[in-house]
Amino acid sequence: MSGEVASYIPELATADPGWFGISMVTADGSVYEVGDTRREFTIQSISKPLTFALALEAIGGEEVRKHVDVEPSGEAFNSITLQPGTGRPLNPMVNAGAIATTSLIEPLGFDQPIDRILNEYSAFAGRDLSVDEAVFSSENETGHRNRAIAHLLRNAEVVDHEVEEIVETYFRQCATLVDCRDLATIAATLASTGVNPVTKERVLREDTVRNVLSVMASCGMYDSAGDWLYSVGLPAKSGVAGGIIAVLPGQLGIAVYSPPLDPHGNSVRGVKVCEDISDELHLHVMSPARRPPPPVRVERSCLNSRSKRLRSQNEQKILAKYGHRVKVLELQGELSFAAGELITSSALNRADETDFAVLDFNAVRAIDLIDVPIFSHLVESYEEAGGEIAFSDIDRHPLFAEAFSRHRDEDGVHPVRSFADLDLALEWCEHGLIEKYGDLDPDPELSLAQHAATIGMSPDQIALLAKHLDYREYEAGEVIYEASETRVHEMLLVTAGKISILLRSDDGSHRRVATLSPGMTLGEVAMLNNGDRIGTSVADTRVAAYVLESGDLEALRGADPALVAILFENLLRMMAIRASNLRNTVH
Repeated sequence: MSGEVASYIPELATADPGWFGISMVTADGSVYEVGDTRREFTIQSISKPLTFALALEAIGGEEVRKHVDVEPSGEAFNSITLQPGTGRPLNPMVNAGAIATTSLIEPLGFDQPIDRILNEYSAFAGRDLSVDEAVFSSENETGHRNRAIAHLLRNAEVVDHEVEEIVETYFRQCATLVDCRDLATIAATLASTGVNPVTKERVLREDTVRNVLSVMASCGMYDSAGDWLYSVGLPAKSGVAGGIIAVLPGQLGIAVYSPPLDPHGNSVRGVKVCEDISDELHLHVMSPARRPPPPVRVERSCLNSRSKRLRSQNEQKILAKYGHRVKVLELQGELSFAAGELITSSALNRADETDFAVLDFNAVRAIDLIDVPIFSHLVESYEEAGGEIAFSDIDRHPLFAEAFSRHRDEDGVHPVRSFADLDLALEWCEHGLIEKYGDLDPDPELSLAQHAATIGMSPDQIALLAKHLDYREYEAGEVIYEASETRVHEMLLVTAGKISILLRSDDGSHRRVATLSPGMTLGEVAMLNNGDRIGTSVADTRVAAYVLESGDLEALRGADPALVAILFENLLRMMAIRASNLRNTVH
């Protein structure tokens, strides 16, 4: 395939024209890649939409538009052309507009503007990025055309910093090292309304993403932007090192790396790959074959979705009998007006046959504020039908959550229940069912003879076991066992209260994996294996328990082997019940 490696920057001319990588990252964080996807190269002009985004968020769109317009130029990327009359560059995707945009970035807590820019790029890519000093030096030594553009901008009073200061920052941002996977992650972050789908961190506001993608669609491929939009149909940006990114809003980001360029400065193979992928997968934004996913991904009940709170046998029976009276709607995608109407219809369908409903927003990437009154009406309608409704993970969308809460307050109605995750919302539903259809006992303390670990033991055996147990109490909030504890030598027979088992996530937060109730045990597996704790154990309420140490277990084995056999049989039975319950929990 024809094409020439960029040579006007000497360092770029050393690239091997055979290098070729393709990467794709979806809005849920899945990564697909083939070829030289981990070979680093410089980002070059693909930096332009990122710095434009940073400027929009730093000083606002109105102020940015005073320095650069958003009109297609129809000219080469390095054209020395400004708008007649205003002196502004035509758009931020050509060099003149990008230099003007770069000049708007102030350090704000960083040593230099480039440090702030790199910090933003790193958030996009999901890893720390750096500048290729050799490429920077090469650009700095030969970039006289860009200096001329900067002087022209300074003369037109579009920029007010020293020219050398501006162009050095611009050259450094263009010399940022990335690989093909980084670019796909950057593209996917733009596809996911500004949330990096790999790190799950919000990088940009939704309105900023919309503005950036609009300019990429009309100006991102320079004087071939019209051909690109016609044949590929995706917002995109290219760089003279051979990279191209393309964005399918709401779904995925594509990146291709291949150094040989066409006369427009775009990767020859990159353009062809994107044309083929768009055609084969029907990705063109105007394609009638492309349809958004349904807003309700899964509909469940408490028969097939349970919280991680482990329940007593009586509570399990109530949930098995009445679990169908809970409706859980796991939502997904970008929720617009039409999606809000579909969700309302699903939630209210046979509402008279349910008592509780949960709308889970964990897989929702964006929510239009037009849905605020729609969801508020849904809450009112569901409650009028005699049910109670809750939202989980709605705080992932703070603008919507704030507007929704404000709307409810203005209407003089109580705020809707919201939970940090679906697990906690399911626990609320289960508690409601047990309270409504069962006798919700305040968990009186069990005697040793009532504990599940002693089922089948004779009074004499229970008395013998009691001699080898210590009684212990914990206050609410007290840490019972740390996850870091090794060579465990004891287990608990819980007789009162609730204990949560927490695992630390990669981001430092904790998530609950189980909650123990009276009649259950804690630490038996680690004690029997002489191993490590699987997590941190915390008392949710006042907790009472009997403590059995490994040395006492050995003493019991010698005194009454049959007692130990019964104990082990009961422990295995409880572990089987716990494993069965975990199959029905949310993940």
